Amino acid sequence: MANFDIPTMRNQIREHDEKRDAGLTEPDTLEIIKDLSYGPYGIENTFDIYYPKGTTTCLPTIINIHGGGFFYGDKELYRFYTMYLATQGFTVVNFNYRLAPDHQYPAPLEDTNALMNWLIEHGQSYYIDLEHLFLVGDSAGAQLAEQYATLTSNSAYAQNFPFKVAAIQFKAVALNCGAYFIGENGAINQDFPFYFGETITPTLESQFPVERYITDSFPPTFVTTATHDMLKDLAQPLVALLQSRGVETTYRLYANQDHSELGHVFHLNQKSDIARQCNNDALAFFNDFL
Repeated sequence: MANFDIPTMRNQIREHDEKRDAGLTEPDTLEIIKDLSYGPYGIENTFDIYYPKGTTTCLPTIINIHGGGFFYGDKELYRFYTMYLATQGFTVVNFNYRLAPDHQYPAPLEDTNALMNWLIEHGQSYYIDLEHLFLVGDSAGAQLAEQYATLTSNSAYAQNFPFKVAAIQFKAVALNCGAYFIGENGAINQDFPFYFGETITPTLESQFPVERYITDSFPPTFVTTATHDMLKDLAQPLVALLQSRGVETTYRLYANQDHSELGHVFHLNQKSDIARQCNNDALAFFNDFL
């Protein structure tokens, strides 16, 4: 990954994602508040909030961390997925964060934390229930969700970071097609040098692999992957580790009935029945913790 052309990769992935979403429309059953700001980094610190029209009290709230290999992605490409979640009776927060290589680790974690602090201060005005928060992420976003949930559930781990972790807890998390176990089998920056940088510092070494810091206080977790997900082989080991730490964990491997390929972050395709099933399964898991 060290030598690929990031602008070209971004364009290629965006073309695929825009084709996936072509023809979709935003639901007219939601209140849609766009381009709020939670930090000082312009468009990279903006976010949207969605909740059903007619909402008068705070709703259980889902915060989505988008994927994209730490170098790609934005809230616009996740709006149909996250809006669907909101139509099912949730307030949903869909946000941008700073991307590599212009902004390296731990910029996305800092941004996630800044968003949480904004929600603590202002969220009630947008029907966000701080007592019933859920976290979802896919691919690199699943890694970030895993790491941030570790920060909020392990105060000793949080002390390894230069920012004060927001005073929130998640009722449960859903991790889709994630990039877990970074740094377990070699240099932390081996796969993502544009994100972690060329130099491995003692501080960085103290923060990875994240999994060694997961405790029984980690939120209940719904882990998904698919038959042809390029990161499929990381899912079951994560499930085994979570269960070994006493974390309530559900694992789902999704497959097309016709045995055709079902690939990475398949759950984002709102035209797909198997994606809808996966997303409904995740919401059912969350509902168990309300």
